[in-house]
Amino acid sequence: MTKNKQNNYQNYAYSIKKYFDKSSNSLCLITKDNIESKYIYNELSFLIKNNLIHIFPENDILPYDHFSIPEDITKQRFQLINNKNKDKHILISSVKNLFEIFPDRYFFKSEKTFSINDELSIDRIIKIVESLNYQKITNVEKINEYSVRGGIIDVFSPIYKSPLRIEIFDDHIESIRLFDIESQLSIKNINQFSISKGNLYSLDNLKVSSFINKWRDYFPDIDERYCSIFQKIKNNKVPEGIEIYFPFFFEKTSTFLDIFNDYNFIKYHDLSDNIKKYDDLIRNRYKDELNDSNRPLIKPSDLFLSYKDILDFTESIKEIDIDKIDHSFESFKQIEEAIEDNNFKDKKIVLMSSIPSEIKKLKEKYKTEAIKIKNTSEIKNDLSIIYGNIVRPINIRDENTLIFHKEYIDKSAYQIDLSNTKSIKKDTLSKLFQSGDLIIHEDYGLGIYEGLEVVEANKKFSEYIKIIYDKNEILYVPLKNINKITNYHKNNNINIKIDSLSSNKWSIKKSRADKRVVDHAAEILDIESRRNNASSPRLKADEDLFLNFEKEFPYSETPDQIESILSIKKDLSLIKPMNRVLCGDVGFGKTEVAMRAAFISVSSNKQVIIITPSTVLCDQHYDSFIKRFENFPVSINKLNRHTSNKNKGHVINDFNAKKIDILIATHIVFNNTINYENTGLLIIDEEHKFGIKQKNFIKNRKSNIHVLYLSATPIPRTMNLVFSGLKDFSFLQTPPTNRINIKSFLKIQTSQLLKEALTREKVRGGQCFIVQNDIDKMAAIEKEINNLLPDFKVSIAHGRLSKKEIRNVMHDFKNGDIDGLICTTIIEMGLDIPNANTMIIINSHNFGLSQLHQLRGRVGRSEKQGYCYFLIPTLEIPKLSRNRLDSIIRHSSLGEGFLIAEEDLELRGGGEMLGDKQSGHIDNIGLSLYLSMLKDAINSQKNNKLSIKKDIEINFYDSAYISEDYLPSPLERLKIYKKLDEVLTLKDLKTLNKNLKDRCGKIPIETKNLIDNKKFYLKVLNTGIKSIKSNKKNTNIEITDAIKDTHFDKLISLAKDKPKIYQINSNNKFIYKYDELNSEVRRKKINKLLDEIF
Repeated sequence: MTKNKQNNYQNYAYSIKKYFDKSSNSLCLITKDNIESKYIYNELSFLIKNNLIHIFPENDILPYDHFSIPEDITKQRFQLINNKNKDKHILISSVKNLFEIFPDRYFFKSEKTFSINDELSIDRIIKIVESLNYQKITNVEKINEYSVRGGIIDVFSPIYKSPLRIEIFDDHIESIRLFDIESQLSIKNINQFSISKGNLYSLDNLKVSSFINKWRDYFPDIDERYCSIFQKIKNNKVPEGIEIYFPFFFEKTSTFLDIFNDYNFIKYHDLSDNIKKYDDLIRNRYKDELNDSNRPLIKPSDLFLSYKDILDFTESIKEIDIDKIDHSFESFKQIEEAIEDNNFKDKKIVLMSSIPSEIKKLKEKYKTEAIKIKNTSEIKNDLSIIYGNIVRPINIRDENTLIFHKEYIDKSAYQIDLSNTKSIKKDTLSKLFQSGDLIIHEDYGLGIYEGLEVVEANKKFSEYIKIIYDKNEILYVPLKNINKITNYHKNNNINIKIDSLSSNKWSIKKSRADKRVVDHAAEILDIESRRNNASSPRLKADEDLFLNFEKEFPYSETPDQIESILSIKKDLSLIKPMNRVLCGDVGFGKTEVAMRAAFISVSSNKQVIIITPSTVLCDQHYDSFIKRFENFPVSINKLNRHTSNKNKGHVINDFNAKKIDILIATHIVFNNTINYENTGLLIIDEEHKFGIKQKNFIKNRKSNIHVLYLSATPIPRTMNLVFSGLKDFSFLQTPPTNRINIKSFLKIQTSQLLKEALTREKVRGGQCFIVQNDIDKMAAIEKEINNLLPDFKVSIAHGRLSKKEIRNVMHDFKNGDIDGLICTTIIEMGLDIPNANTMIIINSHNFGLSQLHQLRGRVGRSEKQGYCYFLIPTLEIPKLSRNRLDSIIRHSSLGEGFLIAEEDLELRGGGEMLGDKQSGHIDNIGLSLYLSMLKDAINSQKNNKLSIKKDIEINFYDSAYISEDYLPSPLERLKIYKKLDEVLTLKDLKTLNKNLKDRCGKIPIETKNLIDNKKFYLKVLNTGIKSIKSNKKNTNIEITDAIKDTHFDKLISLAKDKPKIYQINSNNKFIYKYDELNSEVRRKKINKLLDEIF
């Protein structure tokens, strides 16, 4: 067997574990950088039990950065510092952390601990959190926040990974729970809690005073009037990059070494080069930023620990002896040969991979199942196959076990998994209105929402929606009618006038729109009916063959991918043509789902056409499909503007002759020379880039083609059709493992900002996109970058270059030979460069909202933090452009492409989306109401009957509302009212009741009544009951002809058996008489009565 001397593997993890076993104290392992920290973390976590391995994260900012430390990093650091005295463990830190200064270590000390049943009032706990500078908000989502609702206080202390929910009753702690940030619902009960300071920069008067005094002492010659950062802090505002003035906020500071001084510090190699490298970065950054008089800098010696001190310390700490691994290999294939030759003798061998398809191959090769273990002591067999993220080989001598990781040995791409895949749950509620918004009441027209108001009538209280109309006319709308109110999405190009309650103009406008809606619905249904009436070929792949294709997928499918694939498989197996939209944010795995669908079609001897909106995306898909299908007999070709006329003819002829199975093309495919007769599946990628005429070209050409639309930002017409049930819909909302939110910034373009952004990416070994859509100005940007950073390699790519030039530039960029790519929006769709994690968009105000979202999606496609800079030349940009940029910054979380599409619709106006014929009607009655009416019209025409809204009046003449004391936020109350209105089943109502109690505490009587009214409504829905009106002496139940005979017979029987109590009069009212009863008793009796009848 050939040995590679360079692969003389070091047994790092095992050597550290042995040292840890002998140590009486916790260890702090110092590494050269964060990447090495992650490698050794994965290895040690596999060897040592009980989650005793932790990484102290780097701050993820540059020295003298304009940005602040991300909150999740601050939270992790607080937790590690607060828990440092618990069980003996290993803390891993890079040398970068040693340079930082921290508050005095006592800053992190927790306040008093409280337990269940302890005496503690709401007022007292509020005083405690406010003394620690916690911020009061509506919903707690970040550390250092708190909120109060009824007898519940939510607090996010940095000690815990999740925020706390403390329920107080009679000035005692009744329960303590942790709750989920996204759902805001409790997830775990605990017995006690502690609260500590949660924010280094909570600017109380003491800290602001300290900052001002120290600033003036340090910068006596600086005119603070012109320093925006000084003025912000003076006014208790926390600016980005506040960390550069850290010493000004604290009387005493400490270092990483001070905080963890009771740990045994160790290393396993020399760190001097890395220490020197970071010290050089600090000093270079200081020089670069020094000339900004608006942002004077503290000297490096006053903001960082010195190079000499850190070097002296790291040279003094223990460098542990690293055991050597006895075996060394050039490839994983040599390991497999050694296993076959029995060269490992009596050792147990563990073969690992982080790629599911590789695990499957190993399982098949060695005829053994892959196992899941938490610790190496669970390894029993001579040969084991394990999915895992170990990087370097390990020789566990005392367990006689050797571990080899395939991707490390072969030096192929692998992932370091430090996070769990989690589905992103979006609120399905319609966008709620806020005070001052324009809203539409379907009966009264356009008005201004003024908020919620409690109104008293006969000593009974209810909450109403207050709307202002023309001439200050006021309409109070009962919240049971909240479904009649929708947002008015204002087209920015028109002037609007609110309606009058004393005029019939609104009814005229609505009547005209209603006539157009009926015609519009018929047009939509006509196109779809042709597809529904057509019969398509049943497409079904051989299960064994399809399973083999699935095994080739090099990653784990997300739950949403699996669900989408199953839905598509079912669609393709039916006679009815598939008409499905697959919506998933950029990089969420739509292409793999499309590949599975294509495989099924080809396996059924039917061709596939994939249409892309750009040549770059066409080429990208072609390369991806060729690689994915390389082990299967599938013919794939492409058509785009780079295809020569001669080759274009050959490709079309081959496709028409059924010699090509999958054709990937741009708009060239919309022509009459292509024969669609044998096409079984059409895949349209980024469908919002194509017009209706282009999509209908193929629909009309061959109506029995299965169609799959792929989109990260679905066009609103499609969204509406989805909601109307005319298209099927799959949504990928689970991000790939390790994917994290991209940090997005709106900034004025400066050379210094450009230099800082590019340096940040260069320092961590990454690459950058610089988008400049004006080709004539690209050379100037290239020259500017070369002057700013001579060692930063840049190239240019745009549509005017030849095919060969573009291919060469993209090849160099993919291979990492180029640090930055200056390009137009040709990279907007489909380009996948995992190492490119900074996007700079010049003149971002000139781009559309969905375009900005697509561009941002090109970065953040690995475990690294992605950055996107939306640059503008000045703050004076058009309002519509500003609204777009505000929206893209607001929707920065993973999976929010769907929300961006909705907001894009608002900003652009509905006429553009739904057609010119609809434009005037949409402007008159509002987009939301138009879509609602269109949906009703479509449903009516589909079912051949009018859509009837069932208004059932439930009235017990008592107070029924959500009080401000119980839920202080008007917006949160409105959300509950809206959710209550949208509840369709008693089961869902029970869930809403449970969740409300969890979030706000014991439900007061008036809110119980509100929920109770909904319960009665659901019980009599579709029974023929029109109303239930109950007062102190009788209850009237109004009956319609729709009541079932069996139910009516029960009412008749009650009236006959007990005529003094029950009666039915000539007005179809069932009357229930009783002695004077209060509301609570009446509700119980009516509930029991309804259960007996229905």
